[in-house]
Amino acid sequence: MSTGYILILAVLLLGGFIATLGDRVGTRVGKARLSLFNLRPRKTATLVTILTGTVIAASTLGILFAASEYLRTGVFELDNIQRQLRRNRTQLQETTVQK
Repeated sequence: MSTGYILILAVLLLGGFIATLGDRVGTRVGKARLSLFNLRPRKTATLVTILTGTVIAASTLGILFAASEYLRTGVFELDNIQRQLRRNRTQLQETTVQK
């Protein structure tokens, strides 16, 4: 099994686990009529669900960035790579025109 498939499987399993956990916590918060930050219980349950979604997204990105150097390079250094590519193409064109 390639690394890509293992990574996709890990992201799916982790996302499903966190989503289920967030749903249960949100349901319990709503049923218990708990409130955070002086919000009404329904709004608190919604906030818990939103935070769970954020954790899912953050953990997914964390796993992907930790597992793939190419992805980290592509996301964080794409502008530099494109700038260097344009510079190299310009130099190549200038070199071929001079010959």
